[in-house]
Amino acid sequence: MKATAIGKRSSRGISNYALYSEAQSADDPEFIHIEDIRSRARLFDWTINIHVHPRMYQLIYVRSGHVRIHIDGEERTEQAPCIITIPPSVVHGFEFGQENTNGSVITVSQLVLLDEQFQRDFPFGDEILRTAQVLSLKRHPEDTRVIEQIIAQLEEEYRDSRTGKKQMFEWLLYALLLKVGRRLHASHRTREEDHYEQLYRRLSQLVEQHYREHKPATFYAEQLHTTTTSLNRACSAVAGKNVSELLHDRLTLEAQRMLIYSSVPVSLIAYDLGFGDPAYFSRFFKRRTGVAPSSFREMRDRG
Repeated sequence: MKATAIGKRSSRGISNYALYSEAQSADDPEFIHIEDIRSRARLFDWTINIHVHPRMYQLIYVRSGHVRIHIDGEERTEQAPCIITIPPSVVHGFEFGQENTNGSVITVSQLVLLDEQFQRDFPFGDEILRTAQVLSLKRHPEDTRVIEQIIAQLEEEYRDSRTGKKQMFEWLLYALLLKVGRRLHASHRTREEDHYEQLYRRLSQLVEQHYREHKPATFYAEQLHTTTTSLNRACSAVAGKNVSELLHDRLTLEAQRMLIYSSVPVSLIAYDLGFGDPAYFSRFFKRRTGVAPSSFREMRDRG
């Protein structure tokens, strides 16, 4: 099921929830907290009201079931498996399905994420540390398996008190955030590529109608209600060229077809393709193919 935004909610009267003492320390044994969704949600009739954590980062992994998510006034429903990331001070709340919903809630002191080395080295900071994200894992079983393993290790460390617990937590948390960041980054790139493919297809259809008219890139951008920058990005992403090259390639292809499959004089081919000067057409064709139109036709005749 694809999640969609379905409404708005006022953020007035937001509760401030705290799991830690006011004077936090990164060495506090409770700099991280883990619990399963069912044990917490059942206490509140499966509804966690709108609230905010000023100094804590949360990652919610929904293993099974579904959840209605409220983030900064927007609402959506997501099916498991999915990951929800909640940076500090982001308003949020959840309504979990009662029948079979389960998973894990990982809460981390902001101090851990403000570590200078962590901030310097972590490559997905803007994507998942400063912006709330909802990431579906339904189509990514391999990523889900790894995330499950890391969370299971975090939960095991949480239950025990072995030497190096804090360091192990930080290492596992870093691995988990990296895995989530990679999947999120790949998801964004896929959506971008899908957008570019659609734009490129529409552009190609329009080029078929107008390539003989030698319209500039701005014409195509206006017709498609976009910008020349977006058109160039789409062409580069899909075909490895810009709009001008796409237009020139189409003219060259049609010229080659006419030279191969007809005996029309080169000058008439030039006019048919919208060139006002046959000599200019010949220079254009040679730049694109390496040979003059007449030589191209002779090569066809010899072949």
